[in-house]
Amino acid sequence: MREELQCPRITRNGKIVGYGGNQEWFSGEFQRLAGCGSVTGSNLAAIYAASDENMKPLYDPKTDPYCKEEYLKLMETMYAYMKPGFMGYPLIGRFARDFVRYAGNRGILLSPEKLFLPKKKEQSLNFILGAIKAGDPVAFLILRHPARWLREDNWHWVTITGYDEENHTLIWSNCGEREVISWDQLFDPRLKYYVGMVRFQRFAEHKKKEGSLCTNWC
Repeated sequence: MREELQCPRITRNGKIVGYGGNQEWFSGEFQRLAGCGSVTGSNLAAIYAASDENMKPLYDPKTDPYCKEEYLKLMETMYAYMKPGFMGYPLIGRFARDFVRYAGNRGILLSPEKLFLPKKKEQSLNFILGAIKAGDPVAFLILRHPARWLREDNWHWVTITGYDEENHTLIWSNCGEREVISWDQLFDPRLKYYVGMVRFQRFAEHKKKEGSLCTNWC
């Protein structure tokens, strides 16, 4: 089975320049260096707004939502909520709180679900595939993964938008690029890797499903 959410294709002068946002578009040097969290937050907001009319306030520009200029405005707004410190923005709890706050200020109540330092591949895949099947993109934090192919992407946020079960791959948005990643390599049990992930549900949906919201606000 293969499934992929509708990640925004960002355009400039009629040409596609990004599968999701790209931190290189920011004007500030530190934003370009450490703005990946706010780009991921922007991608989540745009995907939800496009797929669910009730979530439209998360991203509702007055002009073309997929032109680079408008998307950069969303990224700048999100950066104000997800401003990194001198160590960047490597905290899934803070990402969850900041995105909930961003949504709440637009009248959308969300409940985050988090997974940090999963012990087994199956645990990670159940989280990710379950989220995508429910229409929820996944904010994915790569901390200290030893794989050489991830050497440029450590201490970094990406947006998981899809998967292919037959080929054992995930699809994510990374600095405006659509990348297809082997989940067997990403979650290789022979390696000691550090990752975390967050998904969101509307408050009413989560309350109906779980009967309680208590632990997910921490």
